[in-house]
Amino acid sequence: MVDSFFKYLQYEKRYSPKTILSYQTDLHQYSKFLEQTYEEKKPELATYGAIRSWIVSLVEIKLDPRSINRKIACLRSFYKFCLKQEVITKNPMQKIKVLKTAKKLPHFVHEEDMTKLLDHVQFENDLEGCRNRLIIELFYGTGIRLSELIGLKESNINLHERTIKVLGKRNKERVIPFSKS
Repeated sequence: MVDSFFKYLQYEKRYSPKTILSYQTDLHQYSKFLEQTYEEKKPELATYGAIRSWIVSLVEIKLDPRSINRKIACLRSFYKFCLKQEVITKNPMQKIKVLKTAKKLPHFVHEEDMTKLLDHVQFENDLEGCRNRLIIELFYGTGIRLSELIGLKESNINLHERTIKVLGKRNKERVIPFSKS
């Protein structure tokens, strides 16, 4: 069942390889907990109480609430899949709630600091120097993510409309505008 779940995430839900790897790790940890604590070898047969017990154990070891919430999301997806495949008749995740987390505000660089950086760093006047300066300016000027920048192709850049087409989270396409400078 677990292998089918990961194929489903990859081919039907089109989750990123990084998300799938995280979910594999989460489900492996969960399965190990079930086996050691409840002698249950099939995670699809776990109860609400067993799931809750695992979450409590994660809180007790002071795992970050955002990490615990991702693990909860993994289990939600897994049990929803099991329900869809008619392996279970009732979803044990139904009453499980996510933990409260503090909102993280994004960090940003002030314009004057960026100007100082670009004025004081000596970029070589070759291809590598131009590339490095462009990378810094793209991060600052567009808010593009590193994974989006890495996957960027020349064909994704529309100089006439001043936009960049990128493949973002969950393989969703988004268009990022950029300025003349």
